[in-house]
Amino acid sequence: MITSNKKLQNIINWIAIIALMIFYGGTWLSPDFYHITEIYASLIVFVCLAVLFVANVDWIGALKTRDLSFYALIIACPLALLNLFIMHSNKGCLILLTDFLLLWYLADKVRFSKYQMRFMYVVFTLVFLVWIIKDLAFSYNPNTGASVTVFSFLCVLAYLVGFTRKKEIYGLITTMLMVRVINLVIWHRARGAFVALFLFLFFYYVIPKKWWQDVKKFKALSLFSTLGSIAFVFLYVAAASTGVNFQMPIFYKDVFSGREQVWLEIFDKLKEHPLTGIGSGYKLESFFEYNIHNVMYDILAVHGIIVFILAMYIILGRMFMIPGRLAFADDMPCKGSRIVAVSGIYAMAIESFIDMDFSWPPYAPVVLFLLLIIFDGEDDGKG
Repeated sequence: MITSNKKLQNIINWIAIIALMIFYGGTWLSPDFYHITEIYASLIVFVCLAVLFVANVDWIGALKTRDLSFYALIIACPLALLNLFIMHSNKGCLILLTDFLLLWYLADKVRFSKYQMRFMYVVFTLVFLVWIIKDLAFSYNPNTGASVTVFSFLCVLAYLVGFTRKKEIYGLITTMLMVRVINLVIWHRARGAFVALFLFLFFYYVIPKKWWQDVKKFKALSLFSTLGSIAFVFLYVAAASTGVNFQMPIFYKDVFSGREQVWLEIFDKLKEHPLTGIGSGYKLESFFEYNIHNVMYDILAVHGIIVFILAMYIILGRMFMIPGRLAFADDMPCKGSRIVAVSGIYAMAIESFIDMDFSWPPYAPVVLFLLLIIFDGEDDGKG
């Protein structure tokens, strides 16, 4: 930790927050900004998260107390760095992995003030309102346009849900916004955004709220949303190999539309380099760009099994803490917000069985915001 002075720490946090939200707002409100910063996105996020790490983490204390998540972080990143030389990976893949792991490691380390959280909320709300009113999707990729609307909506709803219990009009506003978001997703035929939105609605509105504090069920969901992503790859490829295919009427695309070829090609190459991974410099024959379209499989394939295990330790370690955070919020007004955030995080994780949104730098502020809502306060020890 750079300082024990709370005032200075607060100033440093503000600098990182403002930079992150300028990046998020600029990316999704200005196509020109998006195209200029696109190649630097992972580096911009890394600098902001590194500032938060330095200002909020007592790394010496973490070493002394044998914080295993911290050890996993400081081992995984240097091992990934070796891939720059061993497998001739691109620099971006190292920063991308570091960003993603920092998001999860910092989840229970950073505490933003209510004004800092409200500032982030205002920016998310601004982005969301612009998109549902003007719909900028065709200035970007239509699929991406639907996704940023859904993910921004998760952040907006995390705060809005706290007001619906006070006045019924807020519940009506929420319903109207939800209908508009669903309409926009279907209009753009965005599969990933549709999956994320459907899963969120299922987790938040269908699953009983007490289910989230059932530790065994929660751990099963956490394992499914991480390791299950790898299992999904093999099941998907096996199903595609039968030759059977179906068209999805709403999206005018086949169920098996090319990912199975990428995943099979990656697996054949990964068998030759299981420990180091294949790196990110490999040229795919089955697709025009190196995009694995699966976050967890990307970590495994690019960085190898050792880094993958360390990454899973950090991510699952934080996920397993979540029931305790929800239990702490039992009698608090923020419980509804936390369940929205939890539902959003798991919706994004499972949606990333078929995409890279969960670890894509332009969505890092969303993941950070939702995690901070979940981990605000103290753990009751039940997680």
